[in-house]
Parts: sequence; structure tokens; C-alpha cells
Amino acid sequence: MWRLVWKNLLRNKRRSFLTGSSVAVSLFLLSSLAIVYTALGTPLQHGDAIPIMMVHRAAGIVLPMTAGHRARIAAVPGVVATSSLTWFGGYWKDPSDQFGNFAVDADTIFDVQAASRIAPEQLAAFKGERTAAVAGKQLADKHQWKIGDRITLLGSMWGITPELTLRGIFTGGPEDQFWFHWDYLNEAMGRPNIVGMYFIRIDRAENAARIGQAVDKLFRNTDTETKTESLNAFLLSFVSLLGNVRLIILAIGSAVGFAILLIVANSMGMSIRERTAEAAVLRSLGFRSGHILRLFLGESLLVTLAGALLGVGGATLLYDSLALSQIGQFVFADMRMRPETLVFCMGVSLIVGLAAAGLPAYRAAKTNIAEALRYVG
Repeated sequence: MWRLVWKNLLRNKRRSFLTGSSVAVSLFLLSSLAIVYTALGTPLQHGDAIPIMMVHRAAGIVLPMTAGHRARIAAVPGVVATSSLTWFGGYWKDPSDQFGNFAVDADTIFDVQAASRIAPEQLAAFKGERTAAVAGKQLADKHQWKIGDRITLLGSMWGITPELTLRGIFTGGPEDQFWFHWDYLNEAMGRPNIVGMYFIRIDRAENAARIGQAVDKLFRNTDTETKTESLNAFLLSFVSLLGNVRLIILAIGSAVGFAILLIVANSMGMSIRERTAEAAVLRSLGFRSGHILRLFLGESLLVTLAGALLGVGGATLLYDSLALSQIGQFVFADMRMRPETLVFCMGVSLIVGLAAAGLPAYRAAKTNIAEALRYVG
């Protein structure tokens, strides 16, 4: 049966090629939309592997906190490590080249960001030098930075221009970020002793709600009330800056899926109508209606799944190789092909293949043989 399916597809190579190519392009677009849609709902690839929470001002993340909060937060039962993080917002050489650069507590940042790995000698150099900095491997590779390079951050709202030396490159965690000493920033600003927010690593993910409530209780009814939430929840809050973008993506994705159905349905409908008389001949030779139905459905599925493999496979290779982790300047998302997204896209192609040929194939298989022999497609 499959041999016959293959031979029938090769009878009109141009039509089969154009249909498969159209499906491939459409599935590539659908896969891209699905990747973005899924990423906006689950921004971190391993967000729950090491439970991390963020503590920031309840009135807004742009408002600073005092550096003295750290000791009180660290004393909360269940908090394993605490470190500050202050957004600097500079750029290197070109204002269009934006990346995450933060002033951090060099002594504790890698205790909290336990998923990040750095060579011990590089970590020691970072901790021991006031103007030292470290960068994620993805960022360092993008700018071709090497250990010992001088990096000057320009254009920050803080009004200072730190001149830094790259002393380490870390892997794992936020590899698109650049960290330097908060002490350096604090001194350059005249020691206001303020930080942007705090990272805290907790002992177990199931204790997150209790620990968050305990931290926020410390600063309730003060001038600096806090909001403590998981790292994933914190990053998801930035998605709201884009508006209801997931609904827009869902609408566009539905339109793409419908377009795929029309493309395949038109191609298979023409093919089946042209061969209605041939189907009648096959039935007169002993083929059952079920054989004819499976023959036409098999052709539709083969074209659709071949195009899907090209389109979905191409999207998987592209996004996994690019390892994108950011949509816009502040919206972070893990842009990769997840298993559930892959299953969804291939499932769409399967449904399209069956739906596109289902009705014309059923008619060709059930039409009276004498009537079908007189049919001119």
C-alpha cells in the first residue's frame, strides 16, 4: 500500500513539492509562534531546579532598597544564601547593543546563583579586585571578550562610567548577563548604600510561600515594604509589559494552522478528483473502499508530515542553536523547542493531513463504481 502511495505522489512531482514546501514554511512559522507562546509562560529552562526568590520594593521594582536589609533577610529560617542585585543599564560601545549588566555582591552572588559555574581562580580574582567583572559565556562569545579585557560601560542612568576588567566567564544560569562589584558602584555614587533588589536561595521550593511571607512581614508598615516572589513569577511579571501578547500569538497561530489546512486540502482535493475514475477501477479489481480511503489519506499524511519534519525540524535547530533568552530589553524567556511544543506542532500536521483529505477521500471511496468511471475531474 505505501509503495502505491509513494508512486502516486511522484506522478505529479511539482504539485507534491510545492505542497510539501508550503507546509514546511507554514509549520516553521507555527513552530516559531508556539516557541514564543510557550516561552512567555515558562521563562526559565530550569527555573525550579534551584529555588531562588526575588525581594524587591512592593511599590515598584525601580525603587531602591537599603543595603541594611540583607542581614535581616538572611536571618529568616529557610534562607540559604542572600545577595544583592542592582540594575546598571549601561552599554558597551554602541547604544543599540543592550545587555543585562548589574552591580552585585561579588562575595555572595555565586552562592545564590548556584546554577552558574566559574573557575575557582577566576572567582577569586573577581572577588579580590574592586574593578573586576565577570560575564556569562553567551555574552562573552557574542562580543569576543577574553579574560583581562578592559570593558567600559557607558550611558547609565546612574551618571557614572565604570572602567572594568574582565576576570571571569561563567557558564550556566543567566549567561547573557554581566556582573561587577556593587561596592565600586556605591563608592562612585558617594555611598548612598542602596540596592535594587535581593536574590535569595531557599532550602526547598515547597517552603517558598512561607519564606516569602516571613520576609515581607519584616518590612510591613515601613517606608520600604517588600514583595517576595519566585524568580519565575518575577520574570513573568515583565511579560505584562508587552500587553496581551500571548492572545495575539494564539490568534496568529490559529490563522497559520487554518492556512496550512487550506493549502493541503486544495492540493489533495485536486489530486483525488482527478483520480476518482482510477479509484473506481481499483475497486472493480477487488480493492475495498477502506483500501482506497487509506491510499488517499496516506498520500496526504506523507506530504504533510514530510513538510512538518522540515519546518518543525528547522525551527528546532535554529532556536536551540541561537539559545535566545530575551524578548525585548526586560522580558526574559527561554526560547527553545520544548518536547510539548514539538508534540503540538507535529500533532497539528497530523490533524491537517487527515482533515484535508478526509472528505474527498471518503467520497472517492464510497461513490458508485459506474458513476465514478464516468466522472471527469
